[in-house]
Parts: sequence; C-alpha cells; structure tokens
Amino acid sequence: MVFSKRFTLQMLVIAIVLCATPALALDTFMVGPRAMGMGGANVASVDNNTAQYYNPAAFGFFGKMDANGKKFASDNNNLGRKDWGLAINGAGGYRLTNEFGTYLDELAAIDYQALSNNGVQTASDLADLINLVSSISGLDDKGNAVTTSVNGGLNLRVGSFGIGVHSFVQAAGQVLNVDTQNLGFASTLDYNSAILSTNIIAAEAGDGQQLVITSDMGAQLLSAGYNSAAIQSLDYVARQEGIDLATLNEAVELLANIATIANDPTAGGELANNTTTVQLNGFGHIEVPITYGFNFGENFAAGVNFKLMRGRVYGTQVLVFDEDSGGVMDDAEDDFKETTSFGVDLGLMARFPMLNIGLVGRNLNKPEFDGFTKTTLLSNGQTVTATYADVTLDPQVTAGIAFMPFETLTLEVDYDLTKNDTVLTRPGYTYQTQNLSVGLEWDAFRFLALRVGAYQNLAESDAEMNFTGGLGLNLWAVRLDIGGVYSTEEVEYDGDKAPKELQVAGMLSIDF
Repeated sequence: MVFSKRFTLQMLVIAIVLCATPALALDTFMVGPRAMGMGGANVASVDNNTAQYYNPAAFGFFGKMDANGKKFASDNNNLGRKDWGLAINGAGGYRLTNEFGTYLDELAAIDYQALSNNGVQTASDLADLINLVSSISGLDDKGNAVTTSVNGGLNLRVGSFGIGVHSFVQAAGQVLNVDTQNLGFASTLDYNSAILSTNIIAAEAGDGQQLVITSDMGAQLLSAGYNSAAIQSLDYVARQEGIDLATLNEAVELLANIATIANDPTAGGELANNTTTVQLNGFGHIEVPITYGFNFGENFAAGVNFKLMRGRVYGTQVLVFDEDSGGVMDDAEDDFKETTSFGVDLGLMARFPMLNIGLVGRNLNKPEFDGFTKTTLLSNGQTVTATYADVTLDPQVTAGIAFMPFETLTLEVDYDLTKNDTVLTRPGYTYQTQNLSVGLEWDAFRFLALRVGAYQNLAESDAEMNFTGGLGLNLWAVRLDIGGVYSTEEVEYDGDKAPKELQVAGMLSIDF
C-alpha cells in the first residue's frame, strides 16, 4: 500500500466526520443473535429476554397455561412453558454506505508521499492529484460514510415481569473548517514547469476536443502562474480521468493554492500547519427497562416498558492533522453533559394457531437529552466555542407477522412503519432506514436452532440486500446463540475485499 498508515487514518477520520453531524435520533439496532440471524424479524415471534426490545407484549404469554396446566392451542412457540430466564447479550458491526469504500480504495492507490515530496512531475502525478481531490470531495457527498453500532445488555425475566440494563452507543461529527492550502506538498517546486515536464502538449492535450476547464478556471490558473500549455495538460488529464465539473473546480482551487505556496514561502503549506478542525459529537445511553406484559385470554397480549435512561452528550474539537490529536481524543471522554430521562415502549401481540401478529412502538414519548456549550483550546493556540446539540430519540414503530405451522418452524416478515433517522445527517439531507425483514428458524431436534434471513432498507434507493444467519445451541441449563449479517455487495480496499455491511451478535442465557 502506497499510502502511509497515518495519512490513511487521517483521511478516514476526515471522511467519517464529513459525513455526519449531531444526531437527532438513533437508528434501529440488532439486539440479540436470534433476531440478527432472522434478518431482524422478531416482533411477532420473539421467544426470549430480547422481548424487552422487540415486543414486550410477549411477556404477557410467558408462563401462561390453560386451567389443566397444558399449553394453549394458540401457543405456537410454547411460551407458556417459560417461567423465568436470565440472559447476557452483545452485538456490534459496521456499515459502508453509498461509494465510501470505493473512494477509500482510490485514496489507497495514490502515492501521496511522493506527491507531497516531489510535486507534479508526470502525467501519473497529475492524475493522482486530481483523483486525490476527487476522492476527498466524493467522501463529502451525502450518504458516503462508514457507521458502527454497538449494544449490549443483561436482563432477568420472571413470569410476566422483566428488568434489565442495556447500553447503546453512536457517534457523529461535523467539519468546522477545511484547510486545502496546507496539505504538505513541497513548497519549493516550480509547479508550472513540473506540469509542462509531463510532455502532454500538442499531440494529446491540444487534441482539439472540447475543454472541460472553464474560462473562469483558466483565468484563476493563469493568475496563479500557470501558462496555457500547462492548463491544456491539466485539461487533458481531467478528461482522461472523467472528472466532473464540480470536482474539477475543487482541483483548480487546490492547484492555485499550491502555486501560491510555491511562489510565496511565507504562505505555509506544511501539513503541521493545517487548520482543518473537526467538531466531534457522541451520544451514549444506558437504559434500565422495567417490563410488564398482560394477556387478554389466550390470544391477545400487551406489554409496556418504563425505562430509566441516563444519557451523555459528548463533544470536543480536534485539529485533524495535529500530532497531539490522539491525546485530545482521549480527553474527549471528559467533555460531556449527562442527563437523566425516561422512555416508554408499548407492544401488542395477537396469536392464533399457526399465526402471530405483532406491533411495537419504541421511545413513544421522545426522550430528550441536554446538549451543552464548551470553549476548547486547540493545540495551535486558537480558542473556539461550540454548542453541542440536544439529542432526541424519535419514536420507532415496527409491525410483524409470523407463520408457525409447527412449534419448531417459524417464518416471519417485519416492516418498519416509520422511517428512522440515523447519525448520517447534514443540512438538507438525512440518511434513513426503513427495513423490510424476513427470517426463518428451524429448531431442529430441540437442541439446535438454525436461522437464516435477509433485510432491505427501503428508505434509500442505493441500499443493498443483506443476508443473515445464525444458530442456537440448547445445552440443557444453558443456551448459547450466535448470529451475523453479511452484505451481498463487497468493496475493495488495497487489494482486499470486504462486505459493505458486517455485524455479529452473541448471547448466553438460562431459559426455563
């Protein structure tokens, strides 16, 4: 790989923070490996402690038998035999959206160090410079991002009651200032001569084709010191690389800055002088849900969560290219505002022989957590004051229907009735999720459960189908479950391929 690890990391940090600003809501989570293995489709058939998240109405059926102590005919997944349970679970993963992986791969192919030390000396250098600007610009396009999600919890269920503790964490950020002048390119080079030395002149650059560099761009380059032959060379490379007009305009800005720096050593140019400033925002909360479910006969149940929630809104500012930025990041954990709030979830479930229907609404009261204002002293001596926005958890509503012809076989389809905002948001644009999920579970031989599923985000036209799978081992007193998500689409980075989305989950439980 020709990119230095430090520069690649810096570009990744810039890419992430360019694509996200303070969150007004949290995306839906995959809680527990059973649901993850079934594509997230669990609202109608959930049969373990994760009912606190997927549908608290299931608590109304736990431990309920008929007058003779036998299971009801409508008890498709035998919830009546389960009197109590204890479980610990965790899940995490990443998701690349839009063309984020492609741009990172293009950045990895650029010899930035040589470009920085030697300047533009060949046609390949010209292409690298334009692709560098193109990729960084592309990472800033709406929806291009990498997101991560982590959650974990511990809960206890006794009959129709449950109590637990669960944590959810997400982060976001916004770029306050982008410095394209101090990128570390050599300040002693004659860029005009360097471009001319590529020998892309009459035979290629002046090939008679329509120029893509506009008259205004040409005037800007001439003013910076480039001559017409050099501009023709730049134009030729831009056409060869298929650079769009907006990106080309940014490339011209960068080239003009480079020439200015080369002609005026006092203008700076060193990476150490770069003032690109990032405001980092984060939100994490721990909730303690107290759950009660109640049934209306054998066919209908409702359930409610009352959740005590303790949330922290984090915020700090960092100079991206500063050597001490890691220390600033470490200190960011001390920059937060902590707020106590509460949330309310409501679940409904109807069950009949071979068919269950479920509906769940989370955070129906829109819990809010206070932001704060903080003055930060940056490592370059500048003082900045920033306001970190309040966080509101918007309601999420999901419906599901499950077909269970046998107690050991479940097929479920879920659909999000609400479009859920995510942390990928900027003025005029918010990346949303609205999943259609389908899952299948076969509880073979009572000790091995096999699960497969898939889900599609219908809120975004470019979202790909994701496949899921998992298994559960019933070891008498203890049950071990694992699950995972693997995207159908892959991205390539530095010669290696990876899925655009990958998640894993595990749970250890006692369920009687």
